[in-house]
Amino acid sequence: MSVWAIIPAGGTGERFGGAKPKPLTDLEGKPVVVRTLEVFAQCACVEGIVLVVHRDWLKDYQDVVLIHKLKKVKAVIVGGDTRTQSVRNGLAFLGVAADVVMVHDAVRPLVTAGIIAAAIDAVKITGAAIAAVPVKPTIKGVDPKSMTVTETLDRDLLWEVQTPQVFDRKVLARAYAEDRDGATDDATLVERIGVKVSVFMGAYTNIKITTPEDLLIAKAFLQQTMA
Repeated sequence: MSVWAIIPAGGTGERFGGAKPKPLTDLEGKPVVVRTLEVFAQCACVEGIVLVVHRDWLKDYQDVVLIHKLKKVKAVIVGGDTRTQSVRNGLAFLGVAADVVMVHDAVRPLVTAGIIAAAIDAVKITGAAIAAVPVKPTIKGVDPKSMTVTETLDRDLLWEVQTPQVFDRKVLARAYAEDRDGATDDATLVERIGVKVSVFMGAYTNIKITTPEDLLIAKAFLQQTMA
């Protein structure tokens, strides 16, 4: 079974507020994206990696891959204006080379080999699987106009979705071929074509770096693992 990873890193970091995109921001001596890529590169089950980036930063990402000798990154390609378009470009590059495609956010650098192994175990059974964790807080539905509570959701039924999300390539390719509206994650597109998506346990440390505060949290988690 040929497993490939698509790592979308196409954002410009506007919400993050830095001088460069979040994936290129330093995290304890290495760019965030390098820490992400290294985990996948070290997994024997992953045959190759496609890094999808913003066109304005293509050379910077290419240089980072060379400097850190990330040989399992087989291509650094330009993405689109949205995450969906970027993953679509990654799929087009892969063609039929992969049996299984794993999609993981470039800015989730604390993913582990164990999570990746769990993803592959899950997709062998179901053909579509996502990392997630049970939510901890109480979640309420709120009317945005009146700012009043409309319902209190059952926490036992709610999971926070993470990446990696992993799919039989044919399933994911069909989901993208039939997509018209895009989505914030790949599983949503797969659900729309009627394919059941299974959930496997992620980790509360597998955070997505979206704001400067997230970077501080990631540094704290990473320092614990390096201690």
